[in-house]
Amino acid sequence: MAVKVTLEKEGFKKDAYVGFSWTTFFFNFWVPSFRLDLKGFLVFLGIILFQASIFLFVIINALKTWEFKIARIFFIFYTASYYVVNFFLAIYYNKIYTKNMLLDGWKPMSNDEYSLAILANYGYIEYEIDAKDEEKIARCEEYISKAKREERHKIFLLIIPIILILIMVSFTIYEGISMIKNIERLGY
Repeated sequence: MAVKVTLEKEGFKKDAYVGFSWTTFFFNFWVPSFRLDLKGFLVFLGIILFQASIFLFVIINALKTWEFKIARIFFIFYTASYYVVNFFLAIYYNKIYTKNMLLDGWKPMSNDEYSLAILANYGYIEYEIDAKDEEKIARCEEYISKAKREERHKIFLLIIPIILILIMVSFTIYEGISMIKNIERLGY
């Protein structure tokens, strides 16, 4: 699950994220558009248009030739690949987004121990704490453990929707195959 940190640049503050992005998994190209990330939006849109154009190409060819066997196999492949691609985008999008912000000059505020500790733990920045300052070390370890606990908790809360999505995809594939078989049986 994504952990939100705050970055600043020239007095402006903006949220950055680390970890797996469930919003990217479910809402795809809308996430970079709401974050005003034009480069990310264009990449996501290109991926979606590529997937949709291949799917439409196969469907149009199946309708022209009335050969639905290839369309049936492709439908299963397309549905599976759509979610696999979304999964990988969700894994990497927050990492790319936050690294691009850091490269563009956004930095964690010097007094924001939480953001500094989280970004250092995920390997985005170097952050060293004086070994003698045990209180600060304990606070940073607590921030990290709290963030990890929240990530695990959110994962458990999202297991049910994932199971429901898998069931929905299974029914969609089954119904798609049934529809194609019925069309073939009717002689179309």
